[in-house]
Amino acid sequence: MNRTVLTFDSLARGLAEYGDPHGRPVVMHHGLLGDAGLPAVWDTLARDAGVRLIAVERPGYGASDPAPMSAVGDWTGHLLPVLEACGVDAFDVLGLSAGAPYAYALAAGLPERVRRVWVLSGLPYVPDDAVRHRYPEEAEPVWTFYREAPEAEVVARFAGAAERMAEVFAGSPWVLASLPGLAAHGWRGPAREVRLQTRPWGFVPGEVAQPVRLWHAPGDGEVPFPAAEATAALLPAARLTKQEAPDHLPSEETLRQLFGELKAASL
Repeated sequence: MNRTVLTFDSLARGLAEYGDPHGRPVVMHHGLLGDAGLPAVWDTLARDAGVRLIAVERPGYGASDPAPMSAVGDWTGHLLPVLEACGVDAFDVLGLSAGAPYAYALAAGLPERVRRVWVLSGLPYVPDDAVRHRYPEEAEPVWTFYREAPEAEVVARFAGAAERMAEVFAGSPWVLASLPGLAAHGWRGPAREVRLQTRPWGFVPGEVAQPVRLWHAPGDGEVPFPAAEATAALLPAARLTKQEAPDHLPSEETLRQLFGELKAASL
């Protein structure tokens, strides 16, 4: 792993690179709780697949300074200088959980540069009532709070849940390791993201014309499989595979499938 901090317009942007530095560029988007740090198996699989995996920290995560965003689609403008600094022209995008909307945003915003989209346990298109209603009924007040509450109240909710989050992710060291960085930024990263998730994204899934490959577990306790299916149906060229391991985080078998297909796509 090679971690780097770049600065644009006085704002720091953190990233880490894995795999083959001369391989197929893939821009990785971490989840709601996370940063550019990934388990060692990602580096090994990326190297074996000939993939240059570039994990970029969104505003308020890791080494990336908080920055205002009015919609998920704003991410394209934030990432363009990073791509230039990394010497990346055409590339694939990969989204994990809440990172999926940002992968879709790049595909919709840079159709001439993004080749393919890869999604692991991706957040569904929750601005759409029909998709969001695939969640249990008790989730709706939470979505409403995220959409309508002042940012300060959302930040306070994350700060108050910090101890519980540390307990929940005790078995996922790479997620656990990101929590101090999120706290150092005052939890503004995830607070911004949950507010943007339920509002218009600045584009619609139908604008993502590239092939989209998704994996999702039917037993996912965080994101219902029917919501993932409904989102896949909105994408013009999507293929959804059931992940056997009943967990929200991708299993090692799913990662092997992902990097196997990335290797095949590079041939």
